[in-house]
Amino acid sequence: MVKWCCRFNLNACAPWLAAVACLFASQLLSAQGSSATGRNTQENSVQRSANSIFNATIDLNTTAGVIKSENDKRNYRYLVLDNQLRVLLISDPSTEKSAAALDVSVGANQNPVDRAGLAHLLEHMLFLGTEKYPQAGEYQEFISRHGGSFNAYTAAENTNYFFEIDNDQLDPALDRFAQFFVAPLFSAEYVERERNAVNSEYLAKLKDDGRREWDVYRELMNPQHPSAKFSVGNLTTLADREERPVREDMIAFYQQHYSSHLMSLVVLGSENLDTLETGVRARFGAVPKRDIHIADNYPPLFDKQRLPTSVDIKPEKELRQLTFNFPIPNPDQFYEKKPFAYIANLLGHEAEGSLLSLLKRLGWAEAIYANTGLQSRKDAVFQLSIQLTPQGVRARNQIVSLVFHCIEQLQPRGLSSWRYSELQQLADLEFRFQEKRSPMQTVSTLAESMKTYAPKDILRGDYVYTAYDERLIKKSLSYLTSDNLLLVLTAPDVEPYRVSPLYSAPFVVRAGIPELLDLKPAVRKELFLPEKNLFIPKRLAVKSGSMLEETGTADIKPQLILGNKNMRVWFAQDQQFMQPRALINLRIKSPLVAASAEGAAQAQLFAALVSDQLNEFSYPARLAGIDHTISANVRGYDLSIFGYSSRQGLLMNKMMEVMRTSKFNGERFALLKEDLLRTWRNQNKDLPYQVLAKQLPVLQSDPYSSNAQLIAALENKTLEQFAQFASRQLIDAKMDALFYGNYFHAEALKLAVLVEHELLNRQAGRELPSTKLLLLPTGSEKPWLYVHPVAHADNVVELLIQNPSTSIDDAAHMMLVRQLLQPAFYNQLRTEKQLGYVVAAIAAPLLNLENSLLVVQSPSITEEKIIQEIDLFLDEQHAQIGEEFIVNQQSLIKKLREPARSLKEQGERYWSAITTFDSHFSRRLDLASAVARITPESLDNFYRAVFMDKNRRLWLTSDAPAEHENFFLVDDFLIHKQQMQSIALP
Repeated sequence: MVKWCCRFNLNACAPWLAAVACLFASQLLSAQGSSATGRNTQENSVQRSANSIFNATIDLNTTAGVIKSENDKRNYRYLVLDNQLRVLLISDPSTEKSAAALDVSVGANQNPVDRAGLAHLLEHMLFLGTEKYPQAGEYQEFISRHGGSFNAYTAAENTNYFFEIDNDQLDPALDRFAQFFVAPLFSAEYVERERNAVNSEYLAKLKDDGRREWDVYRELMNPQHPSAKFSVGNLTTLADREERPVREDMIAFYQQHYSSHLMSLVVLGSENLDTLETGVRARFGAVPKRDIHIADNYPPLFDKQRLPTSVDIKPEKELRQLTFNFPIPNPDQFYEKKPFAYIANLLGHEAEGSLLSLLKRLGWAEAIYANTGLQSRKDAVFQLSIQLTPQGVRARNQIVSLVFHCIEQLQPRGLSSWRYSELQQLADLEFRFQEKRSPMQTVSTLAESMKTYAPKDILRGDYVYTAYDERLIKKSLSYLTSDNLLLVLTAPDVEPYRVSPLYSAPFVVRAGIPELLDLKPAVRKELFLPEKNLFIPKRLAVKSGSMLEETGTADIKPQLILGNKNMRVWFAQDQQFMQPRALINLRIKSPLVAASAEGAAQAQLFAALVSDQLNEFSYPARLAGIDHTISANVRGYDLSIFGYSSRQGLLMNKMMEVMRTSKFNGERFALLKEDLLRTWRNQNKDLPYQVLAKQLPVLQSDPYSSNAQLIAALENKTLEQFAQFASRQLIDAKMDALFYGNYFHAEALKLAVLVEHELLNRQAGRELPSTKLLLLPTGSEKPWLYVHPVAHADNVVELLIQNPSTSIDDAAHMMLVRQLLQPAFYNQLRTEKQLGYVVAAIAAPLLNLENSLLVVQSPSITEEKIIQEIDLFLDEQHAQIGEEFIVNQQSLIKKLREPARSLKEQGERYWSAITTFDSHFSRRLDLASAVARITPESLDNFYRAVFMDKNRRLWLTSDAPAEHENFFLVDDFLIHKQQMQSIALP
């Protein structure tokens, strides 16, 4: 499913921001690195009032209620308002935030034929004023100053709006939110601005390979199918026409399609269900019900007469992928039995005997994915995508034959009740022990699910496998045939003769697919179906610590249980979330890795080879809820295992064995080395703001190498040279470790000693280089400027405002100033001045140094103008920075004091503390106390000293401004780092 997320501010939770957040949570920066029927005795005791006045409800405690996990402590109520608006209420007294989402079963597929992007434009406009709250930025500012976030997206068949906010502000937030669907203004002055914003979004993604591929797909679809239409919109499709202004078309679309009976609302709050219901009825009962019906009698997605068809697409990045697209009926109608999930599990398997295993051995592929996609009201496609190597591109005809052999073998050999039962068991475990997600993610996902699942299955619809239906699976397999196929190859060496109309993607189309060949007997023997999964946990008891129970203390911080010259080990047994899971984090610090770009580059290759060698063994563990990662950082490696604790030791033993022996196949070395080099080269073709943001640790920390330095260090390395590195890298290595969750002290210590014995048994007296944070010096004559050209027409400017120290007080002031600036920065530079679609003020911490990054990406405004506008904004905000001081201060304190919502999140907080030298695990609470100490005077002094010092700034741009002599130009990383002040860290 394609979704267009639309609000590019910090409070938007947009995908690009998540990518930047992941950057600033990287290893150098902050290491964040039985059947459930749903009713238990406690929940059954919670009954609605006997004299309830509410009607048309289904109470979760009745047999017709919402089925939830036995471990889910929330209360639920499903109801239908008088206007036919469907509602799910969630009462959670322990929630750290309240949230709401409304999903409208209207999306891009309902756009008028001559108004592509109208649903998308409408989504933008609903944020910009209602009759009751006419100010354009009022909703955004209200959510932001009360610790909240908001966003929306337009998909093919639905539009989803959502927010979260401090608990005590849910009621007024709902009042504002409901007005989107009761009485929006659609102010004429903002229609033109948001039309430009939609166009900027379109232009910003012109080189995005996902959207380019989608553009080619549209060219091949049945032109009568709504999915064949352009979805995003641009200035042409949304232009005013003679006697038809786009505003009038948009209002008509809203009045014709935004009806209460097509809406699903989810509200999560700390109040009881009756209180939540009262608030919802008072506000959303006013949403009008219109006499409309959304047509779903679509023609076939692809003209059957044109299938099979082969398509080759030339990407912007260096990508190679072969995708099998089989048109199928909409799979949602089968959600209770999930036949296509059963098929995807077998075709997308990665263990020994799988299609991927064979393709890897042949040097043809690196990854495989199987799932349904391109879904509309009536139909979808079953997709099998294979990430190819260059050799795989040349062997694509043979790969097509291999794929169809695997499909053909499913019917006689792959259909068995025990395989389905295993999927049932895994899904039941996941549902039973699912961890809390963020309130906003929870409500958004459930609101979308309500249009698909029966009320009782709203929570468990993704996990339910009711019965093995061999006939239905065979029927589903019948769509996976060679004459019902759109075969798509994406590769750099494609020779196209056509270009897609909207994203200029070069492609070529051919009738038919390669001839299917018989496989040699030796090849057939390498392909076999997976055995029973031995990683499925059998012991799910939660271990109790008697001493902890006696004290009644749930918040037990990790304790150092082992400290010697080789390693430090922290341990904490979970007594809060009561899950049979555990989190293990290991950080290996290697002097050889930290010494140079050569060491850092080879470490990344080593991590990739270890993961590759582990994959066949660990894939069943991943299916069984035990995941692992191994990644390189600038001074070594981060290893993580999360999942059911009873089988983690088996996986850890294997990880240690592979790392210790370091025996890698020469062909895999060559392929993964090239894959890594390609990844580094491709990163400069990411979205421009992402490219620039990723330069910050290169500029302001040491050691940290640029992609160009890593490429130069690795591209000429031979297997023999790499083997020498691999054999020496653990000499003098040190380790920090955390064991948290469902372990006893003795079990954690035993595993830690095993790791020390396997990996840390060689010493030569070499010291580990320290990490340095590089600070912009005070008293500079002019600011710094780093120009990093990007492969995109948009202009990008980013400004780093760096804290002067790592002190708690400075960090607290930086966080509060940023919270105060965020809504104004977005509203003024994006909504009012229309500088660009991507506008945000975000956190950019480097380890324990808190910084802020101001980001603007524009398709039309020059770098000089953007710099001037950011400068002007920061100057003007000085006079206003104290406005709403108290409410923002209290909101930030609440946020810092929020408890972790899941075992995994708590473990990640502990690990972040360890890797940022917070040995007391108190930084969040210390920050909250520091925020509480801030006064308007101290905030003004901090803003004046840090945000208004124009010469202590680092600007990053995609092109050099005309007056670049006003800056210190950074053209040599080494010289730049020598000019910085530094803070040495262990």
